[in-house]
Amino acid sequence: MKGSLALAIGVLGAAVLTIVAGIKILLRAPGIPYNVSSLFLDDGSVWSLGFFALAVLWIGAGAMLVAFAVANSRMPYAVLPIALVAVALVSKMLVSKSVTYESLDDVLGSNNLFDLVTHQAIWGDWWRTEFLRIGMDAVDFVERRVRYCALYSVPLIALAGALLPRATTMASRPVSKAAVLSTVVVGAVWLWLCGGIVLTWAATDNLTELIAAPWFLFAVVVVMALNVELVLRARRSALGGLVALGASAACLVATWFLLNAGLEQHVHKYSFVFSGTQFLLGPDRQHGLSRTILFARWSVVYTGAVGAVAVGVWIADTAIAGVRAIWGRSRGSVAPEAP
Repeated sequence: MKGSLALAIGVLGAAVLTIVAGIKILLRAPGIPYNVSSLFLDDGSVWSLGFFALAVLWIGAGAMLVAFAVANSRMPYAVLPIALVAVALVSKMLVSKSVTYESLDDVLGSNNLFDLVTHQAIWGDWWRTEFLRIGMDAVDFVERRVRYCALYSVPLIALAGALLPRATTMASRPVSKAAVLSTVVVGAVWLWLCGGIVLTWAATDNLTELIAAPWFLFAVVVVMALNVELVLRARRSALGGLVALGASAACLVATWFLLNAGLEQHVHKYSFVFSGTQFLLGPDRQHGLSRTILFARWSVVYTGAVGAVAVGVWIADTAIAGVRAIWGRSRGSVAPEAP
C-alpha cells in the first residue's frame, strides 16, 4: 500500500538523521580510535555522513532484497550471485561517497593484479598481452570492485540466509528441494571464492596480520544476523521483546569471545605489540585499553550495528510489502502482507 511506502520512506529519513547525529557526537568523543576519526570524507561532513548512514542501512535492506530475490526465483542458485554482486556494488557506491580512499585501501588493499599479471606473468603470456591491451585503469577499476564484492559478500550471505525464512513467507511460488540444495552449494562455493580473494589473495596486511581464524569472525557475523532476525520478530509481543533482549545480551557476549578468538592477540608492527581487538577498538597502537573498556566499546558497536541493520531490513521489508500490495491490486489480486 502507499501508506507502507510512505512509512518506509519516513523511517529511512529519521534513521539517516539519527545515524548522522550519532556519528557526529562519536567523532567528538575523547579516545576515539584513530581509524574511525580519519575514516570519513571532508572531515566528517553532513553530506559524507549521510551517504555513510545510507550504506549502513543498506546492509540490512540489501540483504533483505537478496533474500527476497532468491525466495521468489525459479532458479535461486542463478539469482544468488547476481543479487550479491548488485547489492555489493550499490554499497560500494555509497561507501565511496562517504569514506576516504585511504580508508578503503586499508581494508581492500592496493590494486596489484595488473602488476602481477604484466610484470610477473602469474597467469601466462596470453593474459599478460590482454591486460596490456586493456590498460591498467580498466583492470584496476574491475579489480577494486571485485575485491569489494568479495569482502561485502561474506556478511551479506550470512544476513540474507538468516532472512530467508522471512522472505519465503512472501514467496509467490514454492521452490524445489533440488533448487534449494543447488543454492546452498552455490552459496558455499561463492563464500569460498570470496574468502580466497579477501585473505589468500589479499593486498593489505591489515587483514592478513589481524585475522587469526576467519571462521570465528564469520561466526560473529552469523550470530549478529540471527540476532537481527530475532529483534525483528520481537515486535509481535511484550514477551517476545523480553526474550529478544535476553538473547541479544547472550549474542553480545558470544560475539565478544568469537571476535577475540578470530583476531590475532599479538600483532607486531612498527615496534609495537597489540591485539586485533585493541587495533579495532582502541584509540591507537601506543595506548592500550583494559578488556573491560574494550568490551564496553564492542557493546556500543554491536548494539548500534544490530539496531541499524534491523532498521534497514524493516525498511526494505515494509517497502517490498507496499510495492507488492500496489502491484497485486493493479492486477486484481492482493499480495500477502509482510510478516
